[in-house]
Amino acid sequence: MQPIILYDIPSKAPNNIWAPNPAKTRPVAQFCLEYKGLPYTIVWVEFKDIPITMKCEVGASTTEGGRYTLPVIKDPNTGLVIADSLAIAEYLDKTYPEKPIIPRGANALMGLFEPAYCRVAYGKAVKLILTKTLEVMNDSSREYFIQTRLELLGETRWEAVSEENVQQQWEDFKKGLDEIDKWYQKSGGKWIMGDTFSFADMVVACRTIWWNTIFDEEQLRELHSWNGGRWARVLADVNAQCGTDL
Repeated sequence: MQPIILYDIPSKAPNNIWAPNPAKTRPVAQFCLEYKGLPYTIVWVEFKDIPITMKCEVGASTTEGGRYTLPVIKDPNTGLVIADSLAIAEYLDKTYPEKPIIPRGANALMGLFEPAYCRVAYGKAVKLILTKTLEVMNDSSREYFIQTRLELLGETRWEAVSEENVQQQWEDFKKGLDEIDKWYQKSGGKWIMGDTFSFADMVVACRTIWWNTIFDEEQLRELHSWNGGRWARVLADVNAQCGTDL
């Protein structure tokens, strides 16, 4: 079997682990590939080069909103190019069905989970998170990142993003994660679906990877104390399930 190609974005962060888009994350795709034991290679694409590379070189489709985003995989074994983390999970389950990522009959649920998680967990703290994310951007992509994030937020000045009430956003972030913690409590197990591991838990773990990358030591100590240490524990459990160390 030829290795699947995973397209990702480089950064200043250790091991290039990060996620600049609040709705899509590369580590989800990496968790999927590792969980299924599929060989893959990573090709780095600067954030500013995503549109031209995906359109002209890779042949990827745009995702929601008509934008070119990552993650994207290209499977040389089938010749297919797949964009969007959920679509990647669905493709891998269909093409390589051993060890399903999405439990049988749960595709609709998984499709609703990620946007719901983003909205509830940090919908009121997006400006804080984007400001911190900019700090780990490679210099060559910073201007493009600012431009595209301003367009998404409907703002014209980065100061309107970076100078938003930081303390209030941090408090709102905690409240959001408190709500997600209730979802886990109601599941009756360590996973969102109780005793069944799924794509949803990968989504949650990937956000913890993001937080670990962008927040400072003091912020991380506080964050990892919330909800009985839930978020670091979910990441550790997902890493153990997938045989990864992300």
